[in-house]
Amino acid sequence: MSDRSMNTYCKICNKGYQICNSCAGQKKVKPWRTVTDTMEHYKIYLAIHGYTISMDKASARAELKNCDLSGLQNFKPEIRSVINEIMSEI
Repeated sequence: MSDRSMNTYCKICNKGYQICNSCAGQKKVKPWRTVTDTMEHYKIYLAIHGYTISMDKASARAELKNCDLSGLQNFKPEIRSVINEIMSEI
């Protein structure tokens, strides 16, 4: 896929990807493709978003433990920082 076909970027890893017009046009419920490049990154996004809004650290940690964090070194620096904060001891 060429760089020209990339029309959005993952909120977790900042990787460019193409989103279809029908997904981009959703107003009420955002499909995961409008936020992240993979479903796994969307699960991480939900845990981090919940934590920054109102979720306690222990609950966010439990959610992140169910996520694949193997690409953590490739995540955006601010995302890595929040994940490290959540995963640190209470």
